[in-house]
Amino acid sequence: MMFGLKIFRLKLSSLLLFLLLLISQVSFSQTEVANALKEAYNTKTIDALNKFIQTYPNETLYVDEALRIIDQIAFEIVSQTNTIEAYEEYIEKYPNSVQVIKAKQWIEHNSKRIRQEKEESDYDNAKQINTIESFTEFVDKYPKSKYYNYAKENIYKFQYEQNISTFSVEELIRFLTKYPQNPNNPKLFDTLQVQTLRYLSYDGFKFISNNTLFNIDIEDFQNKFAFSYTQSGDNKVFEKLFKDFPHLKSNTKLYRTYQDAVAIETLLKLPSIDNKTYSSNRQYFTSIKNDKSLDLIKKYIKPFIDQKKISNINKALETVEDDFRVKQFQQTIFQNPPPLPHDKNISFSKDSNIKLIVETAPSGYGKNDIYVSLRKDGQWQRPFILPRPINSIYNETSPIINNEGDVLYFYSENGMNHQELDLYISFRADKNSWNDWSIPLKVNTIDTKNAKKNFERGYVLNQNSKPMEALVYIEDEKTGERLFVSQTNPKTGYFAIPKQSKPINLISINKGYISKYYSPNKDLIIKQDLIDDLYSKRMILTIESIFPDEAPDKLNVIASNYLNYLAKSLEDSKYVITISVHTQKGYKTMTEEELSWHQATLIKDKLIESGISFQNVIAAGYGNNNPLIGWETKPRIEIGFMIIGSQED
Repeated sequence: MMFGLKIFRLKLSSLLLFLLLLISQVSFSQTEVANALKEAYNTKTIDALNKFIQTYPNETLYVDEALRIIDQIAFEIVSQTNTIEAYEEYIEKYPNSVQVIKAKQWIEHNSKRIRQEKEESDYDNAKQINTIESFTEFVDKYPKSKYYNYAKENIYKFQYEQNISTFSVEELIRFLTKYPQNPNNPKLFDTLQVQTLRYLSYDGFKFISNNTLFNIDIEDFQNKFAFSYTQSGDNKVFEKLFKDFPHLKSNTKLYRTYQDAVAIETLLKLPSIDNKTYSSNRQYFTSIKNDKSLDLIKKYIKPFIDQKKISNINKALETVEDDFRVKQFQQTIFQNPPPLPHDKNISFSKDSNIKLIVETAPSGYGKNDIYVSLRKDGQWQRPFILPRPINSIYNETSPIINNEGDVLYFYSENGMNHQELDLYISFRADKNSWNDWSIPLKVNTIDTKNAKKNFERGYVLNQNSKPMEALVYIEDEKTGERLFVSQTNPKTGYFAIPKQSKPINLISINKGYISKYYSPNKDLIIKQDLIDDLYSKRMILTIESIFPDEAPDKLNVIASNYLNYLAKSLEDSKYVITISVHTQKGYKTMTEEELSWHQATLIKDKLIESGISFQNVIAAGYGNNNPLIGWETKPRIEIGFMIIGSQED
């Protein structure tokens, strides 16, 4: 028994020894970990502490302490940086640290001030750099900044300045597509409409039709474009338009013009136009349906031209002679042919300061157009296109210009041509602008040196001195024979006429306006008075007597011409015209009053003969009973207007 007890005691002692040894080893291990943590802490680096955690991952107490120290060190680093971004990053990276509360408190107390300072600094920097990129970066970073709108304005300004220069259709479409929010877009969209109609750009038409970005009358715009675009009379143009925009077929007037175009092209394919064909298709020879009508009419009168049957030609053109293209053809029909056009795409003025370029470009009017480049300080400037009426949807080529740049010769297929390309001359009105040109006149010689001596230039203006679109007639002052017809530029009223060797009268005609005869003078201004204006202001238009001194009892050619012009002005008028004739002396057996009544009757009868209803003409003679200051020795005619009865309402 004792032996057994000894054995047990021996075993117990061994166990105690083992436990003591184990405790000793544990104590030694804890000291090692503590020392390692202390060493890592002394480095004051997060990397050393993270390495400690990796080395002793199971030492929970020490790892927790290491993490606490990491939180503290990281916060001290953030405190030194002292920025919102650093504190925000700390909160995100150490969400469970005790310092998070301090970090949030710091942000709360300082964020507004620091953000504002940073925002101010960044905006100043953006202004100093002053580029679209610097302002774009700012608005992206500070969408709620008080400087946001200012930065945006600068962005919009740079967008506009860097992308808009020529206002071409292509440029405008590109800008509107790329920068849909730019505040200039309403203005640019309006410009696109103008440019689309000006150049008849199909790309512009499609863009506007498919992108009605602003409040416009799209139906009105489409109709304007469609009628202008199809004026050439080319069937393929109609078919393209109807294919892309089928709803335009429902426009009765437009579809009728298409049917006319088909009929005209069919007639043009015939070998010749006989009397039977002419009679059964008379409407296509007596009115201008489209530009191909000019070719059809020319085809019909070609035999008369070959045989020089002038009366037949005049009769055939009588119903279309108000079209200036027909007028030009008619009055130059038997001129000698002009010199052949040169085949150069680039030509220069004699002093080599003006360069003329012929090319086809997307931003042009049609086929070949004429561009101008000016030399300045030894460098050629950017070319610009010449406007209508120089360029058209047809070919313009072989330009020749004088040194001053105000006389231009060029060849074109636009109009009713004598040849494939006819020679034209045009004059520039304003030396400071290349946009004001006279309507080109057909000529058969080129003489840049004497052109300004051989032509006179002037303006047709309305009662408010605004430019008028009108035909200008030149007549022999003595015989009333019509010598030439010109036309004004519709935008500026500017026109040119060949100088005549005999005294002439000038007059311009426009429906709804009253004009009078003018003689050429230094400032050639022809005025027209709007009938509506005369009526509303109760004004009387006073003109010199149209009756000749040698035979005041008869209407000569000049007087008859004037009354025909007057009747044309009154077509479809709602007004009653009043004619008051005043004479200063009698003639033969007639007293002053009797002569004035006689003349008044002749005027009334002629106006009625010219198409004015007898109910709309009141004429009276007053002899010399109503003298007028300034007219004491001159016979005169006073023209007024009134409305009678229900028309007044």
